[in-house]
Amino acid sequence: MLDSQAQEVRVFAADGSYRATYGGEGDGPGELRGAHGLMLDPHGRLWVTDPSNSRLSVFDPETGFLDSFRYNFSFVNYIWQGTMTADGRIVRPTRSRQGFEVYDLNMELVESFSAPEDRSRGISAPEAVQQGERSTPSSFAWQSRDGRRSGFMSVPYFPRGVRYYDRVGTAWVGAHEGDPAGYRIRRQHLAGDTTLLVEARKPHVPVTREERSAAIQRIREALREEGVDTDRDWSKIPDVKPAIVNLFTSEEGNIWVRIPSVNGAPTWDVFSADGTYAGTATSTGLNALPFLPPIVRSDEFWAIVTDAFDVQHVVRARITPSG
Repeated sequence: MLDSQAQEVRVFAADGSYRATYGGEGDGPGELRGAHGLMLDPHGRLWVTDPSNSRLSVFDPETGFLDSFRYNFSFVNYIWQGTMTADGRIVRPTRSRQGFEVYDLNMELVESFSAPEDRSRGISAPEAVQQGERSTPSSFAWQSRDGRRSGFMSVPYFPRGVRYYDRVGTAWVGAHEGDPAGYRIRRQHLAGDTTLLVEARKPHVPVTREERSAAIQRIREALREEGVDTDRDWSKIPDVKPAIVNLFTSEEGNIWVRIPSVNGAPTWDVFSADGTYAGTATSTGLNALPFLPPIVRSDEFWAIVTDAFDVQHVVRARITPSG
């Protein structure tokens, strides 16, 4: 596992017993700064994305640091959005998020696809402030009084598309369908044709008054820390939640689509590899993080969860049928 706060890679055995720790914050060989992703290659080596050091570092679980490869990250997400395929290709989205690049294990570029840039994404925060908040419906723009600092904060519950690259090298794209409520998922072989389309209709899940108030409070606190005006156009926050939160595929190729739930329990619609609906799964009592897809192998469910004190844990749970 990758501890992004300590900038350490920690290795555990299958039974949960501790084995080793590698990395640590810094810019020397085997050190990490801003690491935000971890991948396992076909040889059992661990690849760590290290954007602040402009490289990917490779570790052996038994012996530690092996090598690093220079890499220019065009943008940095909270977590790594790429994947390592089972045959040893590294797939990552480009800045537009619609394009991609594919590298081999020597970090040689073997394939790329660039989609047209969305011009609305090209607006800067100062420009958005001048044009008014409606120019950026999915975010709140801010600029410091001296004009030296600026940025965007995402509008809570604003519907966004999701994209997932699986271990086969397939792209899965999910989108909120609007009214009537629901979502659509398509499977495509990277830049190739769509090979599967799945549609689901779901009732709207409202944003409660408490959730809305808590979201506004978080944004106000963040803006206050930046020393800028905390008043914003709160009408940009939708009254209902997006129909799709994220998605991933299991080791067996089943499609797991995380959806909002009325009671707040993490919930997934599950489809077989051919798109047939198989059922709905709920991790009752396990507060699985919404932005980090779990790992599902057979009847085992691995996820990062938080406890009552917001401390994160790695858990392994058993998937059992209800009723």
